[in-house]
Amino acid sequence: MKKILFATTALVVTAGAAAADITLSGSANMGVKYQEGRAAGETFLYNELDFGINASSTTDSGIEFGASIDLDASMTDDTATQDPGSFDPEVYISSGGLTLTVGTVDPATDPFGIGDIGFDGIGIDDVGEKIGGTGVKGNANVIVEYTMGDYSFAASADGNSGDDWAIAFMGSFSGLDFGIGYNEAAVLGTTVDATWLDLSYGFGDVTVGAFYLHADAAGGGEADNYGFEAAYTAGDLTVNFAYSYDDSTDADAYGVGASYNLGSGLAVAGGVGDVDGTTVADFGVTMSF
Repeated sequence: MKKILFATTALVVTAGAAAADITLSGSANMGVKYQEGRAAGETFLYNELDFGINASSTTDSGIEFGASIDLDASMTDDTATQDPGSFDPEVYISSGGLTLTVGTVDPATDPFGIGDIGFDGIGIDDVGEKIGGTGVKGNANVIVEYTMGDYSFAASADGNSGDDWAIAFMGSFSGLDFGIGYNEAAVLGTTVDATWLDLSYGFGDVTVGAFYLHADAAGGGEADNYGFEAAYTAGDLTVNFAYSYDDSTDADAYGVGASYNLGSGLAVAGGVGDVDGTTVADFGVTMSF
């Protein structure tokens, strides 16, 4: 799971008695990456931009509704690309803690896993959160979420494929955040069932987290993946460590990183680690607008 800070600029549009909020959010990063044995050069430049437009309004009876769209792009070396997840159109309606969203949404189990290391991420989390290097969370174009206090329930599905669906229950109490979920996804020509357990606990300046993933493939084959992370914050400086393991290939990954908040949405970050025997690293800055 990638954690990104966003800053927003809001425009208020008045239509009759109702007020619609239109919000522009943005983030970006730039820096240098290293990947041992990379054919196109082990050291290379990278940047990424992510801008979002969000609109929402509320009826007199308290029903909230809205829509959002993303504009994403990145550059590796001197090659610029529009990211596959660009646009991501989503439309939602919400009332009484119940929200229905239709669009290119994340599946209900998407929040489960650990954070990555570095200014953009060097792939430590991916090893454990995937089976054999392939994601098992599936796709979704509709999600229903219900929130009551510190607890929430979510169910998602891909209406174009009956093989991709997910459910999840998450909550928080006494500093402990937890989540449990189940999803089915079409992966490499077969159906994979995945059960997730996710935990995070903060005490003082230290936060620790872990996840466990059990996956069964139709026709045989199973895997038990896991990962854990720890972070220590002292003022504007955060130091973090992450480890993950893929049971299906006996691959693991580990790394250590640090970030320093320079203020006003600007931070410097970097990390170094090992992904299944390959040394990886990055160093750069992150921005929020």
